[in-house]
Amino acid sequence: MRSFGHTYARLILASIGTAAAIAVLGYYPTLRVAGPDAIGAMIAGIIISMVAGLVGAVPIGLAVRGDPTKVPNAILMATAIRFVVVLALTASVVFGSAFDRDVLGLWVGISYLAMLVVDTSYAVHIVGRVRGDRR
Repeated sequence: MRSFGHTYARLILASIGTAAAIAVLGYYPTLRVAGPDAIGAMIAGIIISMVAGLVGAVPIGLAVRGDPTKVPNAILMATAIRFVVVLALTASVVFGSAFDRDVLGLWVGISYLAMLVVDTSYAVHIVGRVRGDRR
């Protein structure tokens, strides 16, 4: 069985790749619609979602190392943690920076949904590993 660190490193790489893909795909439309000053808000929104996903994935990985029956609760906890981290980071950027709030909010939402796919695939992988170990 792979270690938590190895699996988490794969999640980090997948998150970075997803963030880069979102940024590449969103760069031109953001530049065209909102102007060059909005690119910083786009990048900040993507980073917020990526960090929230990475923080939220920790309980799942830790639950697998311990009692496998705690994995379902860890998945629920991960969802709540991800949401709280997104709210906290978004609020801190909104109130502590000069980024365009509309662009920031849009990109937090778009990237959150994309990162949710990455986080869900990580959770499915972890749960599948736990079920495979029980057999």
